[in-house]
Amino acid sequence: MTQQHKPMPEGVQQPTLSPVGGAYNEAFGPDGKPRPHWVAAIDAVGRLGAEDFAERAARANRILGDDGATFDVFAAEEQSRGPLNLDLLPLLVSADEWATASTGLTQRARLLEAIVEDVYGPQRLLKDNLLPPEAVFRHTGYFRQFHQLRPAGEARLLKYTAELARSPNGDWWVMADRTDATAGSGFALENRLVTLRCIPQLVHQLGVRRLAAYFTSLREAIVRRGYARSDDPRVVLLTAGSSAPFYFEDVFLARYLGYTLVEGGDLTVHTDGVYMKTLDGLVRVDVIYSRGRERGLDPLAIGGAWSHGVAGLLEAIRSGAVALVNTPGAGFVEAPIVMAFLPKICRALLGEELKLPSIATWWFGDPAAMRAAYAQFDNLVIKPAYDPSGGEEIVVGLLTPEGKQDLRRRIEADPGSYVAQELVVRSVAPVDSFASQKYGHVAIRSFLCRDGDEHRVMPGGLVRVEDTSGPMELAVTAGDRCKDLWVLAAEHHEHVSLLPAPDEPVPLRRTGALFPSRVADNLLWLGRSIERTDYLCRLLRATNDRLSVESDDEFPETAFLTRALVDAGQLDPGFAIDDLAKRLPLIAEALPKAALQMSDSGGLLSAVAETRRLVISVRDWLSHDTWRYLHGTASHFLERSARANDDLSDLRREVDSLLAGLAASVGLIETRMTHGPAWRFLDLGRQIEAALTTIDLLRAAHESGSLAKRSTLKALLEVVGSEMTYRVRYLDRVEQHAVLDLLVIDDSNPQSVLYQVALVAEQTGSLPAEDEQGAGTLTLRNEVSHRAADALALLHEITLDDLSATPPTALLGVLDRVETVLGDMLHHLTRRYLSHSGPPRLVEESPPSTRPETK
Repeated sequence: MTQQHKPMPEGVQQPTLSPVGGAYNEAFGPDGKPRPHWVAAIDAVGRLGAEDFAERAARANRILGDDGATFDVFAAEEQSRGPLNLDLLPLLVSADEWATASTGLTQRARLLEAIVEDVYGPQRLLKDNLLPPEAVFRHTGYFRQFHQLRPAGEARLLKYTAELARSPNGDWWVMADRTDATAGSGFALENRLVTLRCIPQLVHQLGVRRLAAYFTSLREAIVRRGYARSDDPRVVLLTAGSSAPFYFEDVFLARYLGYTLVEGGDLTVHTDGVYMKTLDGLVRVDVIYSRGRERGLDPLAIGGAWSHGVAGLLEAIRSGAVALVNTPGAGFVEAPIVMAFLPKICRALLGEELKLPSIATWWFGDPAAMRAAYAQFDNLVIKPAYDPSGGEEIVVGLLTPEGKQDLRRRIEADPGSYVAQELVVRSVAPVDSFASQKYGHVAIRSFLCRDGDEHRVMPGGLVRVEDTSGPMELAVTAGDRCKDLWVLAAEHHEHVSLLPAPDEPVPLRRTGALFPSRVADNLLWLGRSIERTDYLCRLLRATNDRLSVESDDEFPETAFLTRALVDAGQLDPGFAIDDLAKRLPLIAEALPKAALQMSDSGGLLSAVAETRRLVISVRDWLSHDTWRYLHGTASHFLERSARANDDLSDLRREVDSLLAGLAASVGLIETRMTHGPAWRFLDLGRQIEAALTTIDLLRAAHESGSLAKRSTLKALLEVVGSEMTYRVRYLDRVEQHAVLDLLVIDDSNPQSVLYQVALVAEQTGSLPAEDEQGAGTLTLRNEVSHRAADALALLHEITLDDLSATPPTALLGVLDRVETVLGDMLHHLTRRYLSHSGPPRLVEESPPSTRPETK
């Protein structure tokens, strides 16, 4: 594509950068002048100006932060779970360069599939001595259970990923092959979408190839795999769970491709297939796009307790009842030892020379290869032969003479366990801006999918950047930052999108996608956690205000508030003892620490952390704005609480900020969330928790012995949030019966117990019904709504005398019964709709390694 470019503005010089020793410069030639396909980009960025471009770069990273684009949301270290750090300056590759890489990658995908097919089939490679037996039978990624899994005509390797690097002369090398639960394509797409929002004109002006065509091919290939099982195949994306390093990408891809996101506990195997557990019962699944490691797929056949494991899944695949992407067994070719034999295997299986060479690899189990490696020992990197992640990499040149001798002794004690690879200095590219004169060493992760008999290469990829020239880990998480890879088009290319054609009518419906019971469970508890957090904030704020006022007047309600905090797990029980006046200074000192530090007792910080965990778990069922506000509110509080001082002023500030964020989030839930199953369970959790916390609050007031006091009644109204309503009705006449009427049985007050229980009864009555077993049989669905109706009936029996009695013993007895009935209702609700088994495991089976997946 020929582009017309304006000249650089007057006074702006064309950048020239000096070459970096030993590394291929992606943007500039040996003479320091821009390579031809970079000239237009340098001109365009120069016209934007350094200040404008820096502002756009900052905006890009703000967008990534708002989107929650992270590698590991639950990492212990903040830097490990932070959002992607995007360098907005892209990496450019010309059409001819990418065509060369694509041809080599396509051949390599064919070769790796042929190897997997042979290793789990006739094993001619072993018989013909093209692979030593040790390379197969000692391989930790080789599982005999994967034999005979592929139905006739189905490709094993539908998705393939390669780590690319450049030789000093610019030729392409493959640093590693990735075939098991490949990661990175979603991050690459996220980078492109953010880049399009920040510098759209550059993308259009330079003729950058779009990524949507690749994902269209991937989606069609996955659906095509299910046609042997159904005319309308149902596809699910199997995630390793919200604690997995790449959960953001799982959610992102599930939404973009239009698949239901499931965990192992959402699926079950029956004699005729694999089924998803939903609120409406079991629904058959035809294709599983797995994002979890293949060794954890079937705890019954392989063992382990992986969150994506489904007992009996391998047998279901073997029988043809379900298809998996990729078919288990593809992970065999990831180990570095395989790369040592690829050239001769390529000649034997494909009758071709390997077009895209691997980084030079020697296996120490071969005496000739050992001698060759020792001849250049100081220029090598030593790795475990069978570890697909690369394991512990030892750069020989960085060792002391004693260290080298020790390494050689370890190798010679078990030579088959090690490979040696050439020490590569990765190519470099400009970072930040062309004017900054800064370089970063880059690693490129490319992506392929098999579409019928052809392989489609994504015209782009995930670029990771490291400031140092040393070896970079072969993992998505490696590098200081990332870039968008721009593959320039040779000619005009058609626009491709995963969105349906404008003239294609969408069928109307009133229900959403299938609703897994696990999601309903998480949403119910998310609603409870949100309401619990709000309650604790109001309780803490009311207590904080009374502790922060210097006055000669006593605050008798402080005893009640303190008891409520103790009952909620926010304060140590010792603070609820008598002679509170002497304890007030200690409470004032302890309260901020208790609220702003994590504990096991269920305080505010624990509630916020649980809210954050749950909102991440149901990310694919919330709108972007709802998720962003709720996740951002929880995350910001957790971050600020770690830096806050242990004083009452900090506590008040953080609680006010948290309450404001929760109010905005709840407003979005109520006004912007479709009132379907997801909203219903979220709302149900909120109503149940609101009713229970108000009952707890009234019980604490009674047990403190101050319920009838005017100050305690005012504090009750303040914590529940009904003080304005009461003032409008009764002005300043604060009396027990009127306050309890408003907080317990007023059906017009959204904060009252009766109002919340009425909503619970309404919501449970709308849940999917179970088939009757026979005439007159009470179904579990009626059992749930019947319990809610019982609780509502109890509240309707409360009289004025019950509200006026001092103490209100009868009223508190009714509230205790309501609490018991609601607990019973929750039990039936869980048994009918929400119960699902955790990941099954073999008896006496040890748990899997806690080492994070870093692929």
